[in-house]
Amino acid sequence: MPSAVVPMKSYLAESPPKGDDWLFEVKWDGVRAISFIDDQSVRMTSRTGHSCERQYPELSVIGHQIAAKQAVLDGEIAVLDKNGVSGFGLIQPRIAVADPNTIAHLARRVPVTLFVFDLLYLDGYDLRNVPLIERKRALQSILQPSGVMRYSEHFINQGEEMLQAARANGLEGIIAKRAQSKYESKRSQDWLKIKILTQQEFVICGYTTGEREYFSSLALGLYENGKLVYVGNVGTGFDQNLLELIYRRMEPLTTSRSPFSATPPTLRETIWVRPELVCEVKFSSWTEDGRLRAPVFLGLRPDVDPAECVREASAAPEEKTMPAARKPLLSGKVDEAAFAIDGQPLKFTHLNKVFFPAEGYTKRDLLNYYDAVADLLLPYLRDRPLSLKRYPDGISGEFFFQKDTHDRFPTWIRVEPIYSEHKKAPTRFELADHRAALLYLTNLGCIDQNPWMSRVDSLEYPDFMLIDLDPQGCEFDRIVEAAQLVRKKLDLIGLDGYPKTTGGDGMHIYVPLEPVYSYEQVRSLAEIIARVVAAERPDLFTTPRPVARREQGKVYFDYLQIGESKTIAAPYVVRAYPGAPVATPLAWREVAPGLLPSQFHLRNALDRFARVGDLFEPVLKKPQRLEPAIEKLDKIVQRRGT
Repeated sequence: MPSAVVPMKSYLAESPPKGDDWLFEVKWDGVRAISFIDDQSVRMTSRTGHSCERQYPELSVIGHQIAAKQAVLDGEIAVLDKNGVSGFGLIQPRIAVADPNTIAHLARRVPVTLFVFDLLYLDGYDLRNVPLIERKRALQSILQPSGVMRYSEHFINQGEEMLQAARANGLEGIIAKRAQSKYESKRSQDWLKIKILTQQEFVICGYTTGEREYFSSLALGLYENGKLVYVGNVGTGFDQNLLELIYRRMEPLTTSRSPFSATPPTLRETIWVRPELVCEVKFSSWTEDGRLRAPVFLGLRPDVDPAECVREASAAPEEKTMPAARKPLLSGKVDEAAFAIDGQPLKFTHLNKVFFPAEGYTKRDLLNYYDAVADLLLPYLRDRPLSLKRYPDGISGEFFFQKDTHDRFPTWIRVEPIYSEHKKAPTRFELADHRAALLYLTNLGCIDQNPWMSRVDSLEYPDFMLIDLDPQGCEFDRIVEAAQLVRKKLDLIGLDGYPKTTGGDGMHIYVPLEPVYSYEQVRSLAEIIARVVAAERPDLFTTPRPVARREQGKVYFDYLQIGESKTIAAPYVVRAYPGAPVATPLAWREVAPGLLPSQFHLRNALDRFARVGDLFEPVLKKPQRLEPAIEKLDKIVQRRGT
């Protein structure tokens, strides 16, 4: 059973498509959820992959209403009014609280219903490549409807009738789906939404103040071509409790800089916030200059990634087609292939060999991934010596390390001899400076790439400080808590850090530096930060270097990982663990309870990277000096006597 699924999403259409190959459903106005049922236990994740079952305790029983041992369901959690109509404003109180007592009270006072519309996995069978109409038949056969879970009914070729009925009943709209479509973890024109009410998600970028307590209005933005643009302010739809709640969420995000690529002059008096919060807003229409007309605030959307907030444009499949996905480098079923990459001859062998047995991923799948992700990955490998860990038979076979390159490597692979004090002789390290070298190493069975923290022209000076957080028998939520505490300390001393999953069970934070400080200097600074956070939170961190002496249930801050010739899994690489997880850069707003490294893997990572771009780019382009930070940290240490 998959451990994580990125939901399939729809495009906006102006009218329902026609034909028997389309089926139609009600567009429920709530919160999307993927439900994982395993022997009647239930785990639920939001659109962003965060666990959300604790928010809806009444849904813990749905495992008993599915006639299966294991299943993965797709659906929408909604609150219905007295007429049976869902509305996002109705469910807003349920998604904005974390206190268990309040959640329990709301579960009784404002109960939710899960409307299930798709079945992705059933008792050993992955159904995502099965036609939708067959998945729905299977779903109906195993689901026992109740007050907390219902099947979302569908109708064939009745789009206009459904749209009229939805309008008469005050629904948000309807969804059209191709009956033969497979389930894809991306936005697809096989699914279309036809809206009656004009509403969508927007990024909160700032607020204005006035006579009303807390704030008067919110400045909203959307992403266009990767840049955040202003679309208007919303100042209605708030009650006093909501004003306070939103203000408390915005307060720690306050910044002196506008998040917009070009700030309109009318927003000079706005208090800016980092663009990490998303809200739902309904409005009458767009003005000619792209601003919202008559907007009304509906609620916060913690389940939506800000990067997904773009202006929804109508695009019926008959009129427009989306750009084709990148063609795989290696298609078909042949076991060998040979052609030129970057002008270099390459032969790929044993392409059908299974590298990840549980998922069935082959060597071909791995090569196709690295070919597709090369433009993102290579800047983090270029000019860095690599230590190769080779898995010629996949993760279930024997592996071995290779640091010293033999003479059988092609002459076009860059090799750098680096003197080793241990060997009293040079060690020949290979480098992956271009796509051909990366794919050559992948063909050798290098599932991940592990570069130095410094480059060949400045080997003694790392260009980032690594903060390595390892769990010692604790849940990942503890890693999240530790990472956010470290972030606060970095903020205090004026340093920016950028988080990523390791692809394993820990988290890395990269602090980009000018390559002028020795490994010892950088390691010493990391050690001081480690001691400061451990002194502040001894319940969270454990510090002994020997593994046997570390306290269980805590987080180990491994500053000793910083050292010359030590290597670390690069961002964007696949890791040699079950599930084929990918070391994935994160936005800080994603470092939140419910985050799991297993959310990002070989099947869905490329879609994410296409959507959010290179979140780690500042690691390459924004090096920092340490002297001001050391002065501030020294004052903190003296003040606390650490």
